[in-house]
Amino acid sequence: MILIDKNIYKNLFDEFYEPLCNFAYRYMNDYDSSEDVVQEVFTYLWIKRKDLKINTSIKSYLFSAVKNKSIEKIRRNKLETKYISQKLLEAKQFEQEDEEEMDKLILIKKLYDSIEELPEKCKLIFKMAKEEGLTYNEISTKLNLSVKTVESQMRRAFILLREKIS
Repeated sequence: MILIDKNIYKNLFDEFYEPLCNFAYRYMNDYDSSEDVVQEVFTYLWIKRKDLKINTSIKSYLFSAVKNKSIEKIRRNKLETKYISQKLLEAKQFEQEDEEEMDKLILIKKLYDSIEELPEKCKLIFKMAKEEGLTYNEISTKLNLSVKTVESQMRRAFILLREKIS
């Protein structure tokens, strides 16, 4: 068991910091991340200095700790990247759904505006058929028109609406 005081800690840091950073770099492929890993290991060493039981050499302990911390950080980064990618995909899908919904609303608004621009008789017959759900026979009876006239007005309404919407 090694008892670590300030002087021993400082000597360990001075002697092993750079070699440990270079060792961590083999795993991390990023020097800043490598330094973070080594600093975390030294911080842990200082915090746990009274309770820590090191059964191997301090050098072996430090290199093993850096290796394990590097692997842990790589795994965590992969999970974070996967999570972020998933959230970005969900956001993009949500955005796409919103865009499609907006397109539908614009089309519906255009349709209602176009219906209002139909000639009066044509508009009345179209609304009775589509909004009130009346049959051509019921419309012809209510308006005292022939069924053929109702059919003709509906056909005219569809043609005019198609032209205005497209």
